[in-house]
Amino acid sequence: MRLSLRGRARLALPFCGVLAALLAAAPAAQATFHEILVREVYPGGTDNDSYVVLQAYSSGQHLLSGHAVTAYNSAGASIGTFTFSGSVANSQNQMTVLVADTAYATGFPTGPAPNGTAANFNLDPAGGAICWAGLDCVSWGAFAGSTSPTSGSPADPAGIPADTALRRTIAAGCATLLEPGDDTNVSANDFQDATPNPRANSSPITETVCGPSTAPNTTIGNPKPASRTNSTEATFSFTATPPTDASFECKLDAAATFTACTSPVSYTGLSGGAGTSHTFQVRAVHPTNGTDTTPASHSWTIDTAAPVATIDSEPADPSPGNSAAFEFHASESSSFQCSLAQTGEPDAYASCSSIKTYSSLLDGDYTFKLRAADQAGNVSAVESHAWTVNNSLADIVPPQTTISSRPPNPSASSTASFTYASNEPNSTFECSLDGAAFAGCPTPGVTYASLSSGSHSFQVRAVDSSGNKDVSPAGYSFDVVPSAATLPAVPATLPLAPMPPAPPPLAAPQTKISAKPAAKTADRTPTFRFGPKSPGMAFECQLDRSPFKSCRSPFTTKALTPGRHTLKVRAVAAGVADPTPAVFNFQVLKGRPGRGK
Repeated sequence: MRLSLRGRARLALPFCGVLAALLAAAPAAQATFHEILVREVYPGGTDNDSYVVLQAYSSGQHLLSGHAVTAYNSAGASIGTFTFSGSVANSQNQMTVLVADTAYATGFPTGPAPNGTAANFNLDPAGGAICWAGLDCVSWGAFAGSTSPTSGSPADPAGIPADTALRRTIAAGCATLLEPGDDTNVSANDFQDATPNPRANSSPITETVCGPSTAPNTTIGNPKPASRTNSTEATFSFTATPPTDASFECKLDAAATFTACTSPVSYTGLSGGAGTSHTFQVRAVHPTNGTDTTPASHSWTIDTAAPVATIDSEPADPSPGNSAAFEFHASESSSFQCSLAQTGEPDAYASCSSIKTYSSLLDGDYTFKLRAADQAGNVSAVESHAWTVNNSLADIVPPQTTISSRPPNPSASSTASFTYASNEPNSTFECSLDGAAFAGCPTPGVTYASLSSGSHSFQVRAVDSSGNKDVSPAGYSFDVVPSAATLPAVPATLPLAPMPPAPPPLAAPQTKISAKPAAKTADRTPTFRFGPKSPGMAFECQLDRSPFKSCRSPFTTKALTPGRHTLKVRAVAAGVADPTPAVFNFQVLKGRPGRGK
């Protein structure tokens, strides 16, 4: 125990003299908050129920209005601040003030009410810091920032253990008065691990005279239940320091009294359901040094009710194209596992989150399965959806785009507006000005401002709901001149030349596959022939879901894996592609790679 000169002199007095001296030395109430230190920091469990306890070492320290407690992450960045809007109710020496995260009541349902709460006050056990009003700071774990005032070497360099608090060391195993000398500005020296014990200002810490030996202090170790579990059994291990020859008394929930127990102690048949809170307390008892007046405590929740998983949306049956998306949710906070398997294949569960999307699916029958696990480990019943994938139903016909309105040519304005339309409903659009890359543009029109003088070109293409893009974008070219007055005049005596007739639209070529393997073949590199071919005509092939690429007849595939495959072929003439490619679905059987068997 670190004692000031005043403290050492006080212990030399008889007990009654100590109390008299303390009362005589107590300062009068004063309008200050300077004689307050951080007493305890709890980084919280899975419920983010963090809290900070401040303790005064003089009376009259309750005028806290406008002063703040600030939390920092391991890098030294602020993550939350609570500023007092007024005074606290208690002003006596050794009063305590409790500031907590808004989830505090979840972890400490029977604990004292905080004097203030702050959202996002979630402290990280791995590293962080707390500072009070520019007067006192404590850091722990992997904290790499700086504090003002300094907090020195962090306590618990490996991080604060689970369900453990940092408490300022006043005297080993003996609750006594906080004094200025108890703060050395070195967190590793000033704080030690302790069982969480939140205190509000309605319960000030009082002096305890421990005698020649210190009274026992009780600590709950491991094993102990997780903060949320589905087990109706619980086992606790605990110790006392000092003395080591203390016995123990335990109490569970609302039991009337503490009863004798030994470590470890186990309980079975505990109530659960959708969520039942329990609290275990233990205190050390010594025949000479007395009973631990602050029993160690651990609270947890038993949840034995499984969540309900629900699939909210799924693909049509049969589904066109090779992708499928699922949306789902659970009746409570849960993690998810999904499985997708073709008929006859085993389930293959993996972690997932809504929305789950699958792509590059071959034709066939599939089953999607979903299950949810809540925070206590309860697993839901399996939800499933079975359907058939048919890639031949996919929409591969590109839309056609038209420009509805446009600026005059030439134009005297540096602003140009366009409207456009698609022959397919629910299309979106992509625009390009002066050869720039196509980018999304609004429906039904776009406006360009501050155009420079000179020639400009505009293009727009529609994208339908299946992702097909117009392969021949609509376009318009125009000139911007400084002023309409500078436009060359058209002689009134000259007749306007008639507009040349528009060329007839190019007919789309037709494609046929003239030679192909059997629908089921052992040939892993089958050959296809297609046509007819006319001058200037080219062909593009698509194997399964790869992009269309230039190809020639005859066309031999690369080595294919056993399974279902699809070949699509389209002819291209004068820049116009066959909108209805020839399609052949086939299956490669298991056998030796190469042609034939």
